[in-house]
Amino acid sequence: MPVTQAPEQADASQDPSADQPEPAPDDSSQPSEAHANTPEANAEDGAISPSQGNSVFDNKADQTMEDLLAQIRLALPVSNGSWSVYICDLSGGSEGTINDFSMQAASLIKLYIMGAVYENYDSLTQQYGAQTIDGYLLPMITVSDNDAANSLVSCLGGGDSSAGMEKVNSFCTEHGYNSTSMGRLLLASNEFGDNYTSAYDCGKFLKKIYQSCADTSSDPILAHAEDMYALLKQQQRSNKIPADLPEGVKVANKTGELSNVENDAGILYDTNSGNDLVICFLSENLTDTAAAQSTIAQLSRTIYLTYNG
Repeated sequence: MPVTQAPEQADASQDPSADQPEPAPDDSSQPSEAHANTPEANAEDGAISPSQGNSVFDNKADQTMEDLLAQIRLALPVSNGSWSVYICDLSGGSEGTINDFSMQAASLIKLYIMGAVYENYDSLTQQYGAQTIDGYLLPMITVSDNDAANSLVSCLGGGDSSAGMEKVNSFCTEHGYNSTSMGRLLLASNEFGDNYTSAYDCGKFLKKIYQSCADTSSDPILAHAEDMYALLKQQQRSNKIPADLPEGVKVANKTGELSNVENDAGILYDTNSGNDLVICFLSENLTDTAAAQSTIAQLSRTIYLTYNG
């Protein structure tokens, strides 16, 4: 049973610099009205929703995780958007969330496009060729290329983008990513749908990749996990989770940005104390995206040093 605590209160398709301080939004759509009307999105000044809080998911009491969640929750902005966080200690096995609910995915939806593509990799490469599929996967993940993402969705649907989005949604449903859905292509209008995910879903996905590669998963391994891990390790955007980490710390991550959204989800691996981690930050309704990037960077350092100080 989760232990809960009550709370107190468009990646652009061009190739950006890895240290670009303010990457362009990943597409031109505006926040979905349907999502903007949820209680969480309307939380005043970005305060954590009253129905949400901290949750620790594991098979034993973990005071380190509970204390860390409380520390991070208190450090989250209360006047710059709504925030959600996921942390997993891959060595110890504990994981926890802060204020976990479905939020705008921005380019984090590309994680699930990647997953769906690799689950159908054999049939896709037979139809379109490995050079074509691999040629889309690399820029979609490493520089968040929107055209590459949309092309892969079309391939998943056999030339029908709507059918391709259904393939992505089926992948999410089958793997238990229950807060994630793809409702539009990248750069498309969100008038009739948008793309959503949660910090927990992103963390669960990255944890599954890590455990599949390490052969420590109690569940069936994720198809082509090593290929997905290799792509994430080549990420060119390092201005959020990796930005304030000690020199030499390695991160395999995927970012997401819109005009008022800053997301990042990553695996911290080969750490100096051997305590590898998954960290995910989602934020929306921001008034200051640069400050949000700094928040993610600073709190990622705090999380890292808690387990590898």
